[in-house]
Amino acid sequence: MIGGVIIVNNLVKSYGQSVALNGISFTVEKGSVVGLIGPNGAGKSSILKILAGLISGTLGDVIVNGISVASDPIKAKKNTSFMAENNPLPDHMRVGEYLRFRAELKGVPARKIRANTEKIMRQCDLYYEARHRMIKTLSKGYRQRIGIADAMLGDSEVVILDEPTIGLDPHQIIGIRKIIDGTRGMRTILISSHILSELETVCDNFIIINRGNIVAAGTLAGLASDVREKDTFLANIRGSELKIREIFEANGTKISSLERLRADDEWSIRFSATEKNHRSLLAKIAAESGLFAEKICTIEPSLEEIFLRATRRYRDQNLENKL
Repeated sequence: MIGGVIIVNNLVKSYGQSVALNGISFTVEKGSVVGLIGPNGAGKSSILKILAGLISGTLGDVIVNGISVASDPIKAKKNTSFMAENNPLPDHMRVGEYLRFRAELKGVPARKIRANTEKIMRQCDLYYEARHRMIKTLSKGYRQRIGIADAMLGDSEVVILDEPTIGLDPHQIIGIRKIIDGTRGMRTILISSHILSELETVCDNFIIINRGNIVAAGTLAGLASDVREKDTFLANIRGSELKIREIFEANGTKISSLERLRADDEWSIRFSATEKNHRSLLAKIAAESGLFAEKICTIEPSLEEIFLRATRRYRDQNLENKL
């Protein structure tokens, strides 16, 4: 895609003999919120640090806001905010003092610094309990919120967050989600996180990376379609448990779970099947005396399931290529 705020073309990053990124390419469109997902050591942090101008790629091109990060890193970084996973903070400063200092460094006009920092401290739940406290006295959760507040300060169009919700409790995570939702469409946000359920809630698109390669990318619905081998179904069926199990076994369809509902002869069944097996199973249930399908619906895979399928598929393809 052409015209993205972030454009990565054939990016390679090597550390000696170790290849962290193996010629990856992707585009992030303006105003979108994109989740970067991968197992430990997949290359996520390398991507984010290169985009933020903290390290350079070995080969390839990275463009942020129309500016090559390799050719003009200082200019590229002027409109990019980055929060590192191990969020480094000065222990000797107070929270409000530090954020006002950071706002000044980011070019926020002097007349707006106090108002902007107070607003972001309120959004990140720092204003009442932490703004006057020394940073060295704060917990991991508070330090994470300071890092997020710092990243959101000013008018940076691109915000890069590396594991922003580590150490936050569920209430605080909801607060960060509200901050991201509040800037949706106005900023382009790239987030790396192991909390896939949270990314599923806030992100428009996803990039799944494994061993330095992009193994899947797109919307949740698009990814589900791309990695789907079988559909997962939830069915309510009335009848004998023994007969239900016999029908499924005869059809070659494995039951993932079977639970009795309030009625003695009604069961909630979760199973996976190809389209052909699903049609065959429905026909057998309909033809069987004493069995009645009350409801059958498709269950869309979660982001975690999609991630596991995509990385497993990549692993299996690599094994086949080596044989």
